[in-house]
Amino acid sequence: MKPETTNAGRVNQKARTRAALIQAAAELVREGRPPSIPDAADRALISAATAYRYFPSADELWFEASVAAVAFEAKLREADERIAAAGDDPVDRLEAVVRCLGFTMVDDQAPYRRLAKGALEQWFSQVDTPLEDRAPVRQGRRNRHIALVLEPLRSRLTDNDVDRIANALGVVVGTDVMLALTDGVGLEGDQAKGAMLDAARWLLNGALAELRPADDASHL
Repeated sequence: MKPETTNAGRVNQKARTRAALIQAAAELVREGRPPSIPDAADRALISAATAYRYFPSADELWFEASVAAVAFEAKLREADERIAAAGDDPVDRLEAVVRCLGFTMVDDQAPYRRLAKGALEQWFSQVDTPLEDRAPVRQGRRNRHIALVLEPLRSRLTDNDVDRIANALGVVVGTDVMLALTDGVGLEGDQAKGAMLDAARWLLNGALAELRPADDASHL
């Protein structure tokens, strides 16, 4: 087995473990249970020692779980529905995601900033931990929606090219773009939303223009 395949498998397993902990904790939140990492670990069929590697404190886990249980579920379902309604054009699908999730982040910044803060704090808490032993600092929610956006391209481009586009779209979908446009660029409200749409459209259209098969060039 190639080393990169082994590494990818470990990364995927860590992401699944983190997601399982958050899902278990979210279930406990819905049940009105107090924050407890051992309880979440037990529900997720994960050892408490492993759970503490991902979330050093119950507050960190319970914040993410609360967001997952209350705020994100409905919004993520709405994003799925908007992607499906957008048809097979990946640019239309991407715009649907940005309008649904990106615009929400501009309008209601506090919870997303808290998530970003928690991710940074977890990264710093592991700075002296060997790279292969570090727990993921994000759940990677954007990856699923990016995959849905690009699904129609799977029959027209190679898997490698679709994956390259997916990786690039990571910079225009998620909390990071809201922080960059509001804090870094100094935009607010509609200006930030417009810049989000511009960045997403231009990045995806540019990728498609470069990677589109020659027999599709007449459709540009």
